[in-house]
Amino acid sequence: TTITQDVNDFLTSVYGQAIVTNSSIQFLLKQSPASIDLIKKTFNLTEGEKYLLLECGVGEGIFFAGNKHAAIKVVASYTEDQLITSDPRQLLEIEEARREFDARNQAEGADIGDLEEGTVLPT
Repeated sequence: TTITQDVNDFLTSVYGQAIVTNSSIQFLLKQSPASIDLIKKTFNLTEGEKYLLLECGVGEGIFFAGNKHAAIKVVASYTEDQLITSDPRQLLEIEEARREFDARNQAEGADIGDLEEGTVLPT
């Protein structure tokens, strides 16, 4: 099993070419314009597949099994998404949720006798 974010790393080296051409299954996700022509030639892509790889969204691409090609969309579960996201907005939301969770647990663990009269615990 080999994974790279830059297919050009493989296609421009002798060992990489061997890995790619001898793999029975490959996934290609969005590609950069700089590498797409070499990828098109190596994977025998149609013009439509080439443009799909240039324009597709997150998690979209092409699945190769032997000579068969199929467009795919990979959708992460909620838990997977929380573990792998690099979206700054999501990361802030996750951090805020952790802080709220920690605050709630600390308050629930506090001795009721230590709280001032009228203190409201978060629920």
